[in-house]
Amino acid sequence: MDTEKIWKEGEWTIEARQIIDGLKEFPDNSKIILILRHSHRNEPTALEKAQKLRLTPQGHTIAKKFGENLPINRPINIFHSIIWRCKETAQNIHEGFKNIGGTSEIKGVLTALADVGITNREFFLNEFNNFPVLDTFYRWVVGHYDLIYWKPFIEYCQSTALTILDQVKTSPENGLNIFVTHDFNVMALRFGWFALLPDKWVKFLGGFAFTIEEDQILLLDYGELKPVPIPYWWKKS
Repeated sequence: MDTEKIWKEGEWTIEARQIIDGLKEFPDNSKIILILRHSHRNEPTALEKAQKLRLTPQGHTIAKKFGENLPINRPINIFHSIIWRCKETAQNIHEGFKNIGGTSEIKGVLTALADVGITNREFFLNEFNNFPVLDTFYRWVVGHYDLIYWKPFIEYCQSTALTILDQVKTSPENGLNIFVTHDFNVMALRFGWFALLPDKWVKFLGGFAFTIEEDQILLLDYGELKPVPIPYWWKKS
């Protein structure tokens, strides 16, 4: 495996490289939150099997490489989904950052990083097996589904935001707080928090990062660092 070539030239590592480059642009004293998809896995043959898939060898290697490229001046805390590939990603990032002398701690599982409010798994599998994922996503956003099947979209986004803010409120002011989750969660939170349409799918080790300033959020999104409004329902931290 040519790790350097995959990292520097790989198509699926483009967004990971953008995140690494963009993190350098945040103010030095900013507390950063990074919402990150897990590293590389194989494609499932059926949705039912997706939860059981773990990282590929290159998924492990590149996640560690990602950790080795994080800014060493920022202590990191890592939270992850209960699904194994997210835990593996967190462990590899942690090991990579420690390899370069960084200060890192794995804080453990957050339920919101795996859960998107589904209350009926059989219903969920049926929807995603029979309809395009984005069609299902937008039906969820507009409140198409009965509450007995799926928690409302904005309720999920709001509750997850407050959970994450609560986890980082005591972290260092220049710290980097990484939340390893899944593509659907990244897409939902990006749209629900910042009203940014999911116009492209999230690659492995892709996602977005932000810091909360006095009257705005500074958001790193697909390599661009830009100011966006703070949602009115957020508790400022």
